Amino acid sequence: MRGDHVDGAAPWVIDLRGTDPSALARIRRWATRLLPHLGTEHRHDVLLVIDELAANAYLHGGRPVRARITALTTPCRVVVEVDDLSPAHPLPPTSRSDPHDAPRYGMSLIRELTDTWSVHDNPDSDGKTVWARLSCGSQARAPCP
Repeated sequence: MRGDHVDGAAPWVIDLRGTDPSALARIRRWATRLLPHLGTEHRHDVLLVIDELAANAYLHGGRPVRARITALTTPCRVVVEVDDLSPAHPLPPTSRSDPHDAPRYGMSLIRELTDTWSVHDNPDSDGKTVWARLSCGSQARAPCP
């Protein structure tokens, strides 16, 4: 596995071009349908992460272009990616993010829920991809059934 991709697993992709923040509910429904095999805690964490990454793309990223989910069952691991049109990288979380500091608070949530996350520039546009990896059975969540 590379940092932002799962070897041998094809991602599911949702096109978000031309959408607005009202599409967040559609993104969550899409992700829920893709991941019935995950345990409740793991699926909930994945939904929070994709929601936060997509919301950040609407608010700060010049709007999202697409989202991808790649799932691997052995080991149980999910990678969430959101491409947007802005070259600006998210603000890194601080050790004590204030809930009123929305950009940093959201990335603190991502840091807490994921094994790792990062950003890379997207060579196909002037934008970037923000990705996060969540593993089942980690210290933060119980193993999937």
